[in-house]
Amino acid sequence: MNKPQTIGVNKVVTMQYSLTNTDGVVVREASEKPVNYLHGAGVLFPKLERELKSHVVGDIVTVRLLPEDAFGKRDIDLLHKVPLGELPPEDPIEVGSKITGTDEDGNETAFTVTAIEDGIVSLDGNHPLAGQSLIFEVEIQSIRDATREEIREAGSGT
Repeated sequence: MNKPQTIGVNKVVTMQYSLTNTDGVVVREASEKPVNYLHGAGVLFPKLERELKSHVVGDIVTVRLLPEDAFGKRDIDLLHKVPLGELPPEDPIEVGSKITGTDEDGNETAFTVTAIEDGIVSLDGNHPLAGQSLIFEVEIQSIRDATREEIREAGSGT
């Protein structure tokens, strides 16, 4: 009898998962499209990838990530208040909209408009899930050897 494939380096894994925060807010439903990833390529959070290693098809794995294991803690340096007149007029400025700005080093950063009061716009450059503990419930659906091309592409960052 053949031993089932286990998740390890250079295996392509198809998984279905749900994602909730510790308050029970659903971030991703398990009914969404399954996801493929190349194990060992660094595309998953490191702790999640470690927890999935050695599992087989059919396994259901629950992994809790603290903020530092996921999107990090909220960074107050990414919170800004800007006069409305200083923002590009072509960008829709309303609570919840996204705009792109640059940091002190000239790097592009995405910001979410969190408030507009008295002509002052509050911007948050944190990931929306920063500061939250997350719970992944993953079902392993298939495991196969990666092709040379898949491994090469993952190594080149494309």
